[in-house]
Parts: sequence; C-alpha cells; structure tokens
Amino acid sequence: MDKEHYKQMVVTILDDLAYYEKLKGEPSKSDRMKYNKLIVEFQYCLTDKEIDYLQNFEVKTSNFYGLPKVHKSKHISELCKKATTEYVEVTNVTDLKLRPIVAGPACQTHRLSNVLDILLRPLTKYVPSYLRDSTDFLNSLPEKITARTILASFDVESLYSNIPHVLGLEALQYWLNLYPEEIPKSFDKEFIMEAAKLILLNTTFYFNGKYYRQIKGTAMGTKFAPVYATLVIGYLENKLYNDVSSTFGEEFKDYFKDHWKRFLDDIFILWTRSTKDLEILEKLLNSLNENLNLRWRKATLNYPSWMFL
Repeated sequence: MDKEHYKQMVVTILDDLAYYEKLKGEPSKSDRMKYNKLIVEFQYCLTDKEIDYLQNFEVKTSNFYGLPKVHKSKHISELCKKATTEYVEVTNVTDLKLRPIVAGPACQTHRLSNVLDILLRPLTKYVPSYLRDSTDFLNSLPEKITARTILASFDVESLYSNIPHVLGLEALQYWLNLYPEEIPKSFDKEFIMEAAKLILLNTTFYFNGKYYRQIKGTAMGTKFAPVYATLVIGYLENKLYNDVSSTFGEEFKDYFKDHWKRFLDDIFILWTRSTKDLEILEKLLNSLNENLNLRWRKATLNYPSWMFL
C-alpha cells in the first residue's frame, strides 16, 4: 500500500471520537498505577505465584495498525478477475477498509487478560450456539436436509469495536451468576469483573507519534477478547430465542436453538422457512442492541442429491 494513503486511513479511524480519544502524553505511568491498585485490592484471592505472574514482567506500549480487508474490496476483486499475472498492483483503493488491531503482546494488562481468558473460557460451553472451530461446525451439520433448505450466514459488523462496556460487563455478570461453579473458588467474582473493567477502560496505544485510548468496544489483539465477545453475543441470544418463539412459535424455537451456530461474529443456520421469514429474523437480530448490526447472506448448499430428504 501507499504509505501516506495507509496512514490517512488509520488516522480517519482514530479520529472517530465515539471509539477513540487522543491522550496528552505517554500513559504508561497512570496505567501502571491503576493496575497495581487492582492487584493490591484483590491480593487476598491471589496466590504469591499469581501475583508474581501478574506483576513481574517488562511492559511495552501497544502499537496500533490496520489490517486491510482486501477480500471485501470490490475494486480489488475486479482487478484480480482481470489479472493475467500473479501480482496485481493497487496503490489507492477507495472502497478498502481496515480492521483495527491493537498489538500489545507486552502491554500493561496482557497477563491479566490471559488470566481472564482462562477463567471465563469454561463458560462458553453453556452458550448453545458456540462453535470451537470449523470441525465443530461441520459436525453440527445434519446428515440429511430438505431440498428447499437455505444455508444462511450472518456476520456482526465490527463486533469487537461495537460492544458497549455496559453491555459487556452486564453479560459477564450474567454468566458468572448463572454458573459460579465454573470459576475456581479462590477467585472472587468481583475480581473478575473489576479486572475486565480495567482492561476495557485502559486499552492505550501508540500510532504515528501520538498516544490514544480506546473508549468503546474491546481491542482485537486482547487475549480475552474472543471469549468476551462469545459470552456477550451468547447473552443477547438468550433474548433472541424468546423473540423467535414469540414470532415463529415455540416449536420452531426449539429447532432454531439447535441449529443456530456461531463462531465469534460469523453465524450460520440451516433455514427451512421462507426468505421473507429470514428477513424478519434479521430485524429481530438488529433489535437486540442498537450498537450491533448483523447482515445475512444466502449460500448455496453443495450436498449430493442422495442427502436430500
């Protein structure tokens, strides 16, 4: 990419005051003070080894970069179709978007984030839609389907960036209260909640000579972000199941709950009703939270004919 064009694209992202704020100076000292205060406050539920792990490491400032979403650019796609060589050169692409990444493998909260990832991950098994990986997805597909079945896929636009802190913390509290036995007894639930809040409110980073803080959503690059996002959407899905029951009936709700599958922000369902009903479902999805937008795509199922009922 053209360097100046890339920098301008990133600056455009960081100038969005709904998501980021520019800091007056280097934030490491204040970040460290908040972090140490948390450890001291909850040292009663931490072992000496855990405290040592959480405190004794070299801290480095996180860097921000934008990962180009090349696969979503129509302009690049058209150029690739017309290409006669393996290399296609494009300098400035007007429809190219960047995925914001905060790279902080040694940031102030990276070890705390790792601890939360370990503690919260067991809760994901209670999310009915949860998919571990592509193999898990394939195993969830039935052996036979009807010829009119649609494989519908949805994606949540910029999921990590658009989770409001209030919603995210509410979701964590919900799962912790529902399945307290999944958390080791030595760990206080309040510690988990305050640690999550500290991570979310103190995502600071550097780009092009300036320091910033992310004020909405969670950073892609934070260790506990995938589990956090999974539990947040799982929390909203519990409301969705009730909405599906009210709209399509209790019988279809049971089918829906069994066949609605999700890996982070990518959602799949074998839809057996009309396209119009699928559009109604899309409206239900987008009414769950004003910050989260979902779009559906119809895919072709390449099952052999003998698999159709």
